[in-house]
Amino acid sequence: MKSFAFALVLTYEFAYHTVTLGLSPFQLVVVGVVLESMTFLCEIPTGMFADLVSRRLSVILGIVLCGGGFLFEILSPSFAGVLVAQVLWGIGLTFFSGAEAAWITDEIGTERVGSLFLRATQLGQVLTIIGTFLGAILASASVSLPIIVGACLCLFLGIVLSFTMTENGFGPTSRVEKQSTWTIVTRPLRDSFQLIQTHSVLWLILLLGIVIGVSLGAFDRLHTPHFFTTIGLPSWRALSSVSWLGIINGVISVLSLLGMEIVRRRYQTIDQLVIIKLLVGLYCGMLVGSFLFALTNLFTIGFAGFCLTQTCRNVSRPLLLQWVNLNAPQQSRATVISTYWQANALGNIAGTPVLGWLATTASLRTALSAGTLVYITTIPILLIAQRRWKRAQQVPMVTGEQ
Repeated sequence: MKSFAFALVLTYEFAYHTVTLGLSPFQLVVVGVVLESMTFLCEIPTGMFADLVSRRLSVILGIVLCGGGFLFEILSPSFAGVLVAQVLWGIGLTFFSGAEAAWITDEIGTERVGSLFLRATQLGQVLTIIGTFLGAILASASVSLPIIVGACLCLFLGIVLSFTMTENGFGPTSRVEKQSTWTIVTRPLRDSFQLIQTHSVLWLILLLGIVIGVSLGAFDRLHTPHFFTTIGLPSWRALSSVSWLGIINGVISVLSLLGMEIVRRRYQTIDQLVIIKLLVGLYCGMLVGSFLFALTNLFTIGFAGFCLTQTCRNVSRPLLLQWVNLNAPQQSRATVISTYWQANALGNIAGTPVLGWLATTASLRTALSAGTLVYITTIPILLIAQRRWKRAQQVPMVTGEQ
């Protein structure tokens, strides 16, 4: 239900900001920066809450706060109201971003979680398809209507989970374990050299999160006005611009579903080397699609480029999450996942304003192209991680031979 509710909201939220409220590209970027600032500030505290108190409670609080933020955005239709809404649902997002994956992993074990993440993401894509097309029907009456329905569903889901969600694989940590978890979280600030030795692949994942945040933060905020004003959406029968957005996102959901099924059937996602190679291929696809989308004036090419970018992105997300899980200690898994999202938020905060300024002073095309150029650096980061992982796997073998 969460994927269904989020599809109703997020597919049409950018259209609501652009069409109904008339926010400028720079204001759209500011909205994104406020949201990511909440992520940056709250990911670690909420991750600690999930690790030390309850992952179940963290998930429920997060969903309720997201629903409240979505609803506030409609009740206060202004730039200031949108900013306050980002604060509310940004905090909510941090409560379940790490806790949800950590809760699932605890309940079923790391051996089965990789396949389950792909299955869950596939189910989420099915619900997203349904939510997107239902949202298109609702948006034909009012752009704000799918957001209202999605917000109410989030609040309802939070109530249902408070009565039905169990937590059998996790218990509150002892004082010694709490100190251990805190040590894992704070050690990077006190002894970076030791952490590079013990968690070198994890730190490359965090660096990857920063780069992704820099490039995709602006992409998420600027792709809707780029479709509306630069490329232009076709006038076909009674379809409005907002309806076209629903169709585009529906196509992306179908393609993502197929891509995840291919990955699930053909690849062993418990193997980190396999995950890295898949991410390299998917990120290369994103690069090609992003450049096509940014540089073309033709709707057909822009549509194909955008679909390629977002499909590769959707397929890569559960793989990246599984990669983080495989490198995270069990007692602080939610905190480590939250640390990744904090790194992603840091990239958003640092890079999105610059790209927003480029969109305002130069053009949307320039800003999107610059963000794609930044994204190229994900490939060497992944290749370095691959090399370090291979080297780490060879160490026990060499030691045994001696």
